[in-house]
Amino acid sequence: MIETPLPITFQQLLSEHERIRIPRLQRDYAQGRKGAKETEVRSVFLEVLRDALEREVDADFAPLNLDFVYGSAETIPDKHFSPLDGQQRLTTLFLLHWLLAWRDDCWEDFTERFREGDGSRFSYLVRTSSNEFFNELVRHRPPVPVEREDLMGWIMNQSWYFRYWRLDPTIQGVIEMLQAMHELFKGRPAGLYARLTSAEHPAITFQLLDLGDFPLSDDLYIKMNARGKALTTFETFKARYEQKLSTHFPPEERRDIAGGPFPMAEFVARRMDTAWTDFFWAHHTRKPDFAKDVQRLDESFMNVFRMVALASRDPASGEYRADIELLRNSAAPPSWSTFEARGWLDPAFSALLVSLMECWCAGGPLPPSEIFPKLIENPMDLNVPQVLLFCGYALFIHEHEGRLDPVQFADWMRVVHNLGVNSDIDRNDRLQNPAKGLRELLPHSLAILPRIAGFGAHGRVTGFSDKQQREESFKAGLLLADPAGWRPLIERAEWHGYFRGQIEFLLEFSEASLEWAKMGNCAWDAATHLRLQQAFLGYLQKAEAMFDADGLVNLGDPDEARWQRALLSIGDYLLPNGHTNSSFLVNDAGEAYSWKRLLRDDDKRRFLQQLWDHPDYGLPLPACLDGIINAARVPEPWREALVKNAAPVLYCERRNIQRTGNHVVLLSRERRRAPHAELFTYLLHGRLQSPAPFTLGDYFFRDEPHFPLHFLWGEEQLSLEIYGREGDFRLWIELAPLGPFPELRKLLTEKAGFAGDAEHNTWLMKPSPRGEIETALADLGNLLAAFPAQPPKS
Repeated sequence: MIETPLPITFQQLLSEHERIRIPRLQRDYAQGRKGAKETEVRSVFLEVLRDALEREVDADFAPLNLDFVYGSAETIPDKHFSPLDGQQRLTTLFLLHWLLAWRDDCWEDFTERFREGDGSRFSYLVRTSSNEFFNELVRHRPPVPVEREDLMGWIMNQSWYFRYWRLDPTIQGVIEMLQAMHELFKGRPAGLYARLTSAEHPAITFQLLDLGDFPLSDDLYIKMNARGKALTTFETFKARYEQKLSTHFPPEERRDIAGGPFPMAEFVARRMDTAWTDFFWAHHTRKPDFAKDVQRLDESFMNVFRMVALASRDPASGEYRADIELLRNSAAPPSWSTFEARGWLDPAFSALLVSLMECWCAGGPLPPSEIFPKLIENPMDLNVPQVLLFCGYALFIHEHEGRLDPVQFADWMRVVHNLGVNSDIDRNDRLQNPAKGLRELLPHSLAILPRIAGFGAHGRVTGFSDKQQREESFKAGLLLADPAGWRPLIERAEWHGYFRGQIEFLLEFSEASLEWAKMGNCAWDAATHLRLQQAFLGYLQKAEAMFDADGLVNLGDPDEARWQRALLSIGDYLLPNGHTNSSFLVNDAGEAYSWKRLLRDDDKRRFLQQLWDHPDYGLPLPACLDGIINAARVPEPWREALVKNAAPVLYCERRNIQRTGNHVVLLSRERRRAPHAELFTYLLHGRLQSPAPFTLGDYFFRDEPHFPLHFLWGEEQLSLEIYGREGDFRLWIELAPLGPFPELRKLLTEKAGFAGDAEHNTWLMKPSPRGEIETALADLGNLLAAFPAQPPKS
C-alpha cells in the first residue's frame, strides 16, 4: 500500500535504506549536460539550492522542497533504495555533499556517510563505468586550496580517471555539474555542508513516495524515462520567480493553506505546485498522453504569466507601448531574461496573479468563453479587443477579490465588452488609451451603471468611441429606469453574435432615442416604457431574421443577393471602401464596409429601417424580398439595373464597385488589376443570344471591359466591339479590316450611322442610347444581311 508522502532529507533516505542505487534502466545523468539552455537551467537550479543553504533559520524558515521522489526499497543484491523518479535531483544532491565536504574540510564526515569499504553508497547501475567513477569519487578528495580554478581539469588528470570514461555521458555530466558548483560556491561562507546535513533544521527536503512492494518492472522504467527531458521554460521561470517573491509582499501578509498561515512568497510557491497546477491539469488532460499534458500544463502557466504581465502594466508608464509590443508580437512567451529586464515581475504582477489563480481555483468566474481557451492555450489568438476585455476582467477580480457580486461583475463586464469591441481598437498600439480608460472606471466598477448613465456629467472615458459611450450611457439609463422591462431586451440584443453590444440602431428605430433626446433622461411613465419596449422587440426580431452570428443571413442556395437588391430598391445604402470603391457590404465586422458599420452609420441605416417598415415586408423572407424587388421603381439607371439583376452583385465576389454617375465598374476583387466588368455591357452580354447575323464573342474583363459581335462579310470575319459609356453604348469597328471592302465602309457611314472618331481615327464609332441598343443591333444586322458582300478589292 502506498503511504502518504512525507518530507525527507537526502541523509534520512540514505540512513534508512543504507544505499541508493540508480537502476540499470534509468537514463544517464542529464542535469550536467552541455549547451546554452542546459547551462541556464543548471545555473537556476544551483542558485536555488545555494540560497536555501544560506537562508537564516528563523521563525519563518521552511526548507526548500524539491517535490516528489518515487521509488522502492530493494534487497537484491543488497539493501538499497531504487528511485523510479527523482534520479536527477538525488544525483545533484549527492554531488553537492561531495563538493561542500571538500570546501568546508568535512571530508571525514562525508566518507563516513557515503563510503562503504572502497565503494560509494550512492551508485549508478546504468553503466559499469558510471559505477566505477562514483566509487573513485568518494575515495579521492581534491587537494587544497579549494579556490583552484579548474576542478574539472584536476579530475580528468588523475591517474584513476580512465580515458574511456570520456564516452560515458553520466560521468561527463557529473564533472560538468561539479565544475558549475565549484564556480558558484567560490567565496561563499563556510558551514554550508553542516547546513546541508543538519537533521534539526534541514535546508533541502523532498517528498518521498515509497512504493513499497510495488513491482518496478523494466517497462515502467522505460515509460518513466520517456519524459526525462531538460527543464522546461516554465520550470526555469518558476524557480527564478520564487526567488523574487519575498520582495513582493509585506512580511505580515499571509494566506492559509489547509488552515495554516504561510508568508505570501511561500504561499505562492506551494500553490503553484498544488492547487494551481491541479487547475490547469484539469483543463488539459483531454487525451491519454501524459507527456503532452505535462507540456500543455507548463505552457498554460507561461501563457497566463504573459497575459498577467500585460494586464498589470501601468498604461501611464512611458514603457507601456514597448512592453505591449514585446508581450503581443511573439508566438512564444517571453523568456525569463525578458521578464526580468523589463521589470514585469513586480508586486503588481504577483498580486494580480494570486488574485486570478485563487479566484479560478475557488470556482469563481472565469474569463469570457471566447477568451479563456485562447488565454491558456495560445494568447496570440486573442484579438486586441479580447486582450482589453481580459484586462478589464482581471482588474475587477483583483480589485474585489473575495467579495464578488455576480450582478455587479456582469454589469462591469458588459460595459467593458461593449466599449472595447465597438471602439475600433484593432491594433496593439491602440491599447494604451483604452487601458487608461479601464483604470479610470475601475473605482466605480461596483456601480458602473450610474457612472456610465452620467456620461454627460462625468465626461468621456479615455480611449473609447464617443458614439459607443453615448450608447452605453443611454442603455444604462434605461436599465436603471425600468430594469425588469429593458434588461432582458437589451441583453438579448447585445449578446447577438453579430451586434455584440452595438444596438444603437434598434434604440433609434424604436424611437427610444427620440424620447431620450426630448426628455434628456429616461424618466418616462410606464406606458411610454412599454410602448418603446414593444417597438424595440419588433425591430429586434426583424434584425435577428436578417443577421446571424456571422453576418447577413443567406436566404437560399444559390443566394440571389436579395438583401442587397431589396435595400438598393429603397436607396443607395452602399458604404465607401477606400477612395474609389463603394461596397454592397461584407460580413466581416472589422472591415470599414461591413454590415456592422451600416448599423452604426447614422445616415445609411435609415434605408434598413425603411425596408423593415415596408408594407410588404414580412415572412417568408425570400418571397417577401422578391416582391419588393419586382415592384420597385428606381429612378437611377445604375441602381435599377442592380435591383433587377442579381448577376452583377454576385459577380463582385468582394462586393465592390466603382461608380461615376451611372457608369459602374463591377470589381471581382477590390482593384481593377483583377478581372472587372462594366455594368451595362455585362448585362447586355448576358442577355444577347447571338442575334443574326452576329455571333456573340466572349466578354473581355481587363483594360476597358467590352465584348465583340463577330459577323462574316463574304469569307472575312469582322468584329463589332461594344463598349459601355455613361448614359449609352458605343459600337466600334476597326477601319483597317474594312480596307478591302469600301462598300461596307460606305454602308456603315451612310446607312448605319457610323462616323470617324477624332480621338480614335483608326475606328468607326456609333453611339446608342442604353434603352435602344438591342433595336440598334437588330437594325444593323438586317442592314448587313440585305446588302450583298462584294469581292475584296485588291
